[in-house]
Amino acid sequence: MIGRAGFLGGIGSIGVGVAAPIALPNYAAQVAIGVVCPLSGPLRATGESFANGVRAAIDDYNSHRTSFDKVFTLRTFDDRNVVANALVNAQFAIADPTIVAVIGHLGANGTIAAARTYAEAQMPLLAPTVTADGLTALGYRTVFRLPTRDFDEGSLLATFVLQNNAPKKPHVLVQDGDYGADVARGLAQSFNARKVAAKVTVFSYDRPDYAGAADAVIANGSDHVCLAGNATDMAPVVAVLRSKGYTGPFAASQGFFDTIVVTKFAKEADGMIVSTSMPYLPIAPAALRIRADFEGRYGPLAPVPAFTYAAAQIVIAAVRATGAIQRATLARAMSLQSSFSTLVGNFQFGPTGDTIDPELYFYTVRSGAFGYVRQAHPSSFLSR
Repeated sequence: MIGRAGFLGGIGSIGVGVAAPIALPNYAAQVAIGVVCPLSGPLRATGESFANGVRAAIDDYNSHRTSFDKVFTLRTFDDRNVVANALVNAQFAIADPTIVAVIGHLGANGTIAAARTYAEAQMPLLAPTVTADGLTALGYRTVFRLPTRDFDEGSLLATFVLQNNAPKKPHVLVQDGDYGADVARGLAQSFNARKVAAKVTVFSYDRPDYAGAADAVIANGSDHVCLAGNATDMAPVVAVLRSKGYTGPFAASQGFFDTIVVTKFAKEADGMIVSTSMPYLPIAPAALRIRADFEGRYGPLAPVPAFTYAAAQIVIAAVRATGAIQRATLARAMSLQSSFSTLVGNFQFGPTGDTIDPELYFYTVRSGAFGYVRQAHPSSFLSR
């Protein structure tokens, strides 16, 4: 489990590469950002894209800084997306006195396990890929999450469904694995709060009974199906439902923002609405130059490097705004600053470390591709 597979994978290939270091004057004051992610093993490519997002943000800032500005550098640590390694590398990161903040880890389990280590050292921890509610439920004031947490995503997705489809008998399907339960809870509570009774069916992750889940939908006479989970695990239920005569609409959480949906299940999923924290950058004026620069070096800008780039922007902005290089002071600055403008939108963090007024973006599956629909809340970040 790497944590929110659809969000991590994104659309298209992930550019992997290592940038040549920029020559810096040796008199410039240097500040380091730590990155902990898998840089070897089966998730090496995703981990490299994770680090490349931070690297690109640092290089962009350093190339435009004045001679009086601090220079930012990168320190990487390889945890192989293993919890035990995450704990060890968190200790390595806090032991480096040059590091003022850490961006990591890739998966939910490692990030949650290591959060206490960072909190005890008063080290700001920015989580760019973990959506699990449990991360910010820990109550640490040093944790800052960028993507929308699972429960909030479920609530916002339910609101979209009610506004656009007005179902009378929505049905939520979720597996009993690591991801999906909090999304399903957000969906069900939001439907029920609006006096629309939602049926929830939980089926096995290890031994999925797609036919049984589909039968529960048919037997209930459900007129809308919401999928809370990952496409690699749950997408087959879409095909089974269609084969059993279900003709209604689908909506899915960001675990379905995955190329498998628009390739292997394009016909059955046609018209499906998929929510995600990833904005449609082609219509984000502030992101145009950054996106072009990144893709010229690393290839397509997928969600993982986009959000790690944004995390680095937040650290840099907080240091520049306050001059703080002490970890505790920097963590307080991140909590108190009214807003951070980044590649993937604007962020203001609440007391728990989640963003105030979380945002979500909706896409639809059409003719074997994802098409952008709209954002949950109108904003100036996207042109529509």
